Order: sequence, then structure tokens, then C-alpha cells
Amino acid sequence: MDRSFFHRYLSAWGARDVDALMAFFTDDVVFRDTTTGHGATGSAKMRRFAEASFASYPDSHFELRTHVCDGTTFAMEWVMRPGDIPGVSFGRIIDGRIAEQRDYWDGRLLP
Repeated sequence: MDRSFFHRYLSAWGARDVDALMAFFTDDVVFRDTTTGHGATGSAKMRRFAEASFASYPDSHFELRTHVCDGTTFAMEWVMRPGDIPGVSFGRIIDGRIAEQRDYWDGRLLP
């Protein structure tokens, strides 16, 4: 996956567009936000997780810093704004969609 994939993905989070966001995930996605201790398994739970995230952080958006992807695994560094909160995501890609993602960021920096 190239930079534009990850840029579009983070833009969907920032736009709070749940339908656009869900197109990036496999139906059996496993998503974990290690900072909050929350996550989702499967598309229905992922949709609810995304909607709850949008409600909890209504002004947030993400800036992609760097990424690496070999077609199967990925890592990306991002900054959540406002607050300039750095974070990283690691995961797996299957057939061009995110099958697994783990996020790591410092919740103490929330505004």
C-alpha cells in the first residue's frame, strides 16, 4: 500500500465518515486501541467503535507522518490534532484492506 492509501484512511477518520472508513476494513477486522483499552472484532463492532470514537473526539483529525508497508504488514506514524498527540499503528493487510490494527498513543496528552 502506498502513502495515498494511509492518507485516505486517516482522512476518513478525520471526516467522521463511517461508511468511507469501513471500506478500509475486512469484514473480520480486529482493531485495538491500546491506550483506551477498547477495540472491536468484526465489521459491526468496528462500526460502533468508530461512531463512539467520533462522538468522543469530535474535533480530531490525523496527519500522516511516515509509513512502511510490505503489502501484508504495515506501520504508520501519525499525529492526532488538536493536541499534537503522536501515535503509531501496526497491522496486517489482506486483499488491500486492513484486517488487523493496533494503535499506541499517549492519552495523557489529550487536551
